[in-house]
Amino acid sequence: MKKLKNNVNSVKICVAILAGGSGTRLWPLSNPEVSKPFINLGKLGTLYDEAVKRAFSLSPEIVLTVASEKLLPFCERENVRLLKEPCPKNTAPAIALAALYAKKEIGGDAVLVILPADHSIPETDKFKERFLALTSLSRQRDGFGLIGIVPTYPATGYGYIEMAEEVEFGYRVKSFREKPDYETASKMVKSGKFLWNSGMFAFPVDVLEKNMEKYCPDYINASRKIIENKVEEDFKNLKPDSIDYALMEKADTVYVVKADFKWSDVGNFKSLYEILPKDENGNAVIGNPKIENCKNSLIITDREETIAREIDSYVFADLKEGSLCTPLDKSEGIKKLVEEILKKEKK
Repeated sequence: MKKLKNNVNSVKICVAILAGGSGTRLWPLSNPEVSKPFINLGKLGTLYDEAVKRAFSLSPEIVLTVASEKLLPFCERENVRLLKEPCPKNTAPAIALAALYAKKEIGGDAVLVILPADHSIPETDKFKERFLALTSLSRQRDGFGLIGIVPTYPATGYGYIEMAEEVEFGYRVKSFREKPDYETASKMVKSGKFLWNSGMFAFPVDVLEKNMEKYCPDYINASRKIIENKVEEDFKNLKPDSIDYALMEKADTVYVVKADFKWSDVGNFKSLYEILPKDENGNAVIGNPKIENCKNSLIITDREETIAREIDSYVFADLKEGSLCTPLDKSEGIKKLVEEILKKEKK
């Protein structure tokens, strides 16, 4: 694959950070009041601040954050514009809204870069190089672009991208495969022809608008009413859908650039543990608990009266929003129980 020699100013870029989420997979650390991007992770700060830093590394014309009115106060940062989403409708309507905002502000020839607010990517320089390659490729070929992650295990919680022939800076996308079972995922990983879908995209704005008018016109039309006339009613009535289902799987021209940087979507406590600094016993700690004979564990508290002792490879969280104790390797299984707790709280 060719190495990019990109003039940063050769493509006009608008970066849209998507901030949202219900906070169930990292409960009680994330919860309906403070979602994952805005959790204080100690020395690491917040995932949202890291996303803002990555956004500005691309030397864009505009950085904006798309979020619900409830989350907008958490998103205020210097030189970051805020775009209110009338209500959460998944990624496709949010991206339509960002695209028409970018068109209005800097023109349809711009490239809209989509970054989730809750990823961990410590290597900003490598991220910048790969994303500039992606924006250049997508604009030059008038196609959609996305960053693909080389799989490290047969994950069943990610979507997969099947690569076709190699093109400048990347590969043409042959197909998308949504969250396979373990056996299918194992075969795909062994084949070497598949990448994880990172949820990071590059869209030429004019091409995106044209494709949305063809495949999901309700989203672009409702967003147009907001940007042009500030009328929100049609948007509120939209059916929620992801950009993958609504558009990417139907589009004719899609390209993928392989990430060569460390990446995590911090989708469970095990992945959170992996990105946090550790003490001499392999413990990652948020807060100031009393710890005795613990190792390889994630310990979280907002109280000095918390004690953790004699645990190995566990998550132990003791917060005012609730308490959790589960093996790190099985932390993905908490979602159903958390939803039951949150449902009771709403009553």
